[in-house]
Amino acid sequence: MLSLIYVLLLSLNVVSQDPLFFNTNQSLIYTNPSFAGTNRLIRNQFLYRNQWPTLSVNYITYYNATDVFLKKSKSGLAFIYLHDDTNDGLFKRDEFHLVYAQHIHLFNGKGKLIPSIQAGYFIRTLDRSKLNFGDLIDSSFVPQWGYIVPAERKSNFDISAGLLFNYNHIYIGLSAFHINQPDEGLLGVSKLPVRLSGYLSYNLYFNDKNIFQAQLNYQNQNNANVLIVGGNFLLFNSWLLGAAYKSLDGIVLRSGYRQKYFSLQLGYDVVVSKLSGNTAGSWELSASFNLRNKEERGQLLDMERW
Repeated sequence: MLSLIYVLLLSLNVVSQDPLFFNTNQSLIYTNPSFAGTNRLIRNQFLYRNQWPTLSVNYITYYNATDVFLKKSKSGLAFIYLHDDTNDGLFKRDEFHLVYAQHIHLFNGKGKLIPSIQAGYFIRTLDRSKLNFGDLIDSSFVPQWGYIVPAERKSNFDISAGLLFNYNHIYIGLSAFHINQPDEGLLGVSKLPVRLSGYLSYNLYFNDKNIFQAQLNYQNQNNANVLIVGGNFLLFNSWLLGAAYKSLDGIVLRSGYRQKYFSLQLGYDVVVSKLSGNTAGSWELSASFNLRNKEERGQLLDMERW
């Protein structure tokens, strides 16, 4: 029993990966830091993810990002906070990131090239008091793991960067996270693998109240590849509907409501692989607040700008 849990902790160090959100429009800066400032004023995005809720080990993630556009310098600033919780506090990760994105106008204002840099700090903690062993006389006793005792806390600095190109209603982006591969190991050295992200989308306007957005997002980290292909509708300038195919094992469905200043969406990741009977998919709840320039508040804009 002790050796099994020791291997579990060691494997968490070796294969650590970032949480993955499937509602890209509600986690724009997490997908690519170059989205900072794209709404041209102030925006806040919040997302809650409950992954595989029927398992005995819970995976809960909270994400919040606030970004603002600075008109004089034609740049975007953003602050990100992410909290990841495994098994009711057994493993926790808190991340704080500051983003700067420079907006470079091209083609007489019809296009943009936005390079960005993201500097962050993370804290990873292990609550050893939650490691209870039922086969021991005292189930609250935590063994000393032989000669290696897992640390209760690890923190480090984190550097990421992105690049986004926008022309009319087309968006193409590339980003690299954890470029410095910071050590996050609780049992010896464990480098956080680089996460690469590719993004492509196109917004098709039917009229002044209805949009269809075609979207493709590719993620690679630690030899794990995920491709998400989907589409989103904004109907009658209020109702949000979306669906996507996830290359790993599922289909993502979501719906929501949007008005002048805020939006609210609920998404469900339908697992179609052999894990479907055990995991029951994943839930994502997202909310956002958006304050745009007065001249744009009555306009229908690309979903990446909202």
